[in-house]
Amino acid sequence: MKIFDYLYAQRKLSLFNNSDEMMFYKKYKHLLEDNVNFATYLDIENFFDVIKANIIIKTIINKNNIDKIMEEEFLNTNFNSNEEIYEKIRERSLNLPYIKTEEQKILIPFFNKSTNLVYSRDFNKINEEPYINLKKKYAAFLVNPFETYKIDLFDSLFTKLIKVSEDLTTVAFYHYDVNTIFIINKQGYLDSFITLFDRHMKRYNKDHIIDRIRVIINFYYENNLTAFIYALYEQKLISYFVFRRLCKWKNI
Repeated sequence: MKIFDYLYAQRKLSLFNNSDEMMFYKKYKHLLEDNVNFATYLDIENFFDVIKANIIIKTIINKNNIDKIMEEEFLNTNFNSNEEIYEKIRERSLNLPYIKTEEQKILIPFFNKSTNLVYSRDFNKINEEPYINLKKKYAAFLVNPFETYKIDLFDSLFTKLIKVSEDLTTVAFYHYDVNTIFIINKQGYLDSFITLFDRHMKRYNKDHIIDRIRVIINFYYENNLTAFIYALYEQKLISYFVFRRLCKWKNI
């Protein structure tokens, strides 16, 4: 939509380029470069692509960490019982990002649910077929995480997105670092994004920001574009300069 394109064009570019999300991507993108299976996530066209790439990077880091934890704990088979080893693996994995879906903890989203059970519960299977080579040779186990876990992947600890609202088909998330609302459909694909706090604003206030965003999202879901534009300005989410330009386009 032209309005959303204009809001994006008026963003504070330095905010995007210097965001924690972008810094994380630049620091760890070598993990994508090192594995041909993940090369597609190096094609960055917009900030949503950065978010998706970082999900994959965090998944790779998760897998590396859990592989190391299991390897270290299974070295203690002469000193600890299997139950003690399994409990230690669980304890050391507690702070890792995960998806909670259908009462199962998904630690490695580019694996299906059955394979994830090996990393969250059925640890003994890591030394059995067909999982014994999972540490290094896991290409055959890969799934598309965004098609497999859909919206649950974005509403998880693998992202910095904050859920704001939803309708029957989409969920609205806010990203604090880049002052952007992402409307993601429940199949896991981006519908649109709304960039706030444009470069014409010398100062902006984020107090009660989620409540203020819910006001404009309600009008977005009602498809009331006029009320949406006015609410953007009334909630102090855009400058008067941008507000007048949007009004001119909408003839209001």
